[in-house]
Formats: sequence, C-alpha cells, structure tokens
Amino acid sequence: MAKVLSVKNLPVDQKYEPGFNLTFGITDDTTGIETATLVRTNFPPDTVSKPHYHENGDLMWYHMSGPKAIWNIGKEKIEHVTEPGDFIYIPRGEIHNTVNNSKTESVEGIGGYGGCANPYKSGKIFVEI
Repeated sequence: MAKVLSVKNLPVDQKYEPGFNLTFGITDDTTGIETATLVRTNFPPDTVSKPHYHENGDLMWYHMSGPKAIWNIGKEKIEHVTEPGDFIYIPRGEIHNTVNNSKTESVEGIGGYGGCANPYKSGKIFVEI
C-alpha cells in the first residue's frame, strides 16, 4: 500500500550517527519495505562522524543544501567532496566517515541503503583507522 510520510510527524534519530540528526523516512517500521531505506540527513556545523562501514547495505546519498561535505573513503582516507546537487555511492564494506567543516551551516541531504530495511539493519561497524 502506498504511504505518504511527513517529516513533521517522524522523530529525529540522534543515536544511529552520534552528532548528526537523521529522520528515518522509508523503512520497514514506517512502510514494511524489506530491501531499501530512505533517510533525511542533517549534519550540523562542525561535526565529524566516526569511521565505519556497513556489512549489509550499500550507501547512497544526495547533497541537497549547505556547505561542502567531505567524505573520507577507505583505510587510506581518500577525500571526496560533495556539494549541493552531487550524489555519492559507497558500497557495503567500504570504510568511510563524513565531515562538515562549516562553523555556521548544516549540510542537508537524503541518504539511503540498498539491501536492508532500515539503517540499524545496515550492519554498521565502527573502526579505528
């Protein structure tokens, strides 16, 4: 059955990615989907996520607004930069973290995982690199 979900009626999750504000839109909890998920993301000013990878989900993300975001990919921490209008794809198993260096602006985006029904089922594993 089709569903419309308003961000106004969904809670903000701050546990899945400490320091970031995430609104889980399309998940198994909200729609019953089993194969993908869609999340609204807000990376507040001056935030950095912990390096991690996902065992069970391929990450897809679209940069909607705000300053540039830095994505450090792999053990080598190869820097990729996104800005509004850019997409980034990170396959499952690839170590990454995200940085918002702006002191005043949030980075806004839409992200999702292919292959799992919600972010908590993506098999997120934190690593030290």
